[in-house]
Amino acid sequence: MKGIAINGHKLHEVQMLLAPYQQGFVSYLRYPKHRIQFEQSVTGIVLRVPPLLAVELYRSRILPQDANKSFSVAISGERKGRFRIADFRYPTSGHNDAVTLTLIPDGAQSPSSVASDESSSSAPSGSAEQI
Repeated sequence: MKGIAINGHKLHEVQMLLAPYQQGFVSYLRYPKHRIQFEQSVTGIVLRVPPLLAVELYRSRILPQDANKSFSVAISGERKGRFRIADFRYPTSGHNDAVTLTLIPDGAQSPSSVASDESSSSAPSGSAEQI
């Protein structure tokens, strides 16, 4: 199974500190490779990660908060270049809890609108607006 690394950090090795279940113990959460999915195409990479991992990638600054900043991506140790985040989508149902990030090569133009396979009107709560 292929793995993906961002800014030199293998996503399946990112450790998230958990609340201790007993004094004197330290616990971490890591997600196995099969929970981190990605598809590469000529236009970029679609990355799907568990929500807690998405939060940690930003909290630990593996992913930049500035949408204009690029970062390096490697797949199975092979450098793929520098990318930027073009789109960030929360999951729409409990059956699919993955956050979807669309990465585009640095210098590429962001799409003016991103079509979603899932209808935003079927979301259990929240609001949807046409862009």
